Amino acid sequence: MESTKILIVDDEQSIVNLIRFNLKLEGYDTICAYTGREAVEIYAAEKPDIVLLDINLPDMNGYDVLRAIQEKDRSAAVIFLTASDKRLNKILGLELGADDYITKPFDNKELVLRVKTLWRRMSISRSRQPDFEPSDTTDMLSYGELEIDTGGRRVLCRGESVELTYREFDLLSYLVRHHKNVLKRGQLLENIWGYDYMGNSRAVDISIKRLRTKLGSCGEYIKTVYGVGYKFEVP
Repeated sequence: MESTKILIVDDEQSIVNLIRFNLKLEGYDTICAYTGREAVEIYAAEKPDIVLLDINLPDMNGYDVLRAIQEKDRSAAVIFLTASDKRLNKILGLELGADDYITKPFDNKELVLRVKTLWRRMSISRSRQPDFEPSDTTDMLSYGELEIDTGGRRVLCRGESVELTYREFDLLSYLVRHHKNVLKRGQLLENIWGYDYMGNSRAVDISIKRLRTKLGSCGEYIKTVYGVGYKFEVP
């Protein structure tokens, strides 16, 4: 079986070596880049499964690197590495479509855990069929103009395919499976992010905003319950 390929992007050799060592212990293949332009070129050539991307690079910032990668692959899986714990930096990364972020100095076990969590989500998604064919009739969810094949991890709104990131899909599926129930932000953080994001409920709000935009008219099914959280409800 082909192993998972991870692109590590950081201009500090010592950090790259540390990350590479810990990922190799877990059986991951790694590729390294030390500038933003090099990262974009390597991504196009190597098509890595996950990108660990430093925000502060010598030639361009990580946000611009993410945008350039997304031009080649809108479903690219990216975890930001940031030396800053500033909330604004984290929010901007999530708004641009990063799957996760981790603050330096980071715990090696936490970094590996976040990579594993993201890869589990991705491995399920990659088993889907190329056309919108439900993997099993019991996997199909249909509400109003929205159709979700949970087994194949595909989404249609008014017959048009909607491209979602791994976390956006999990978030939508969770909302749909608990339709009409009001879900608190803390509940969504615990069940979708899968580790300690508590205290950063903005991550939920940002993901909901992106999800609504991508779903178009079907995004109206996601209702805000002010002061509490969100619920999925079809009129």
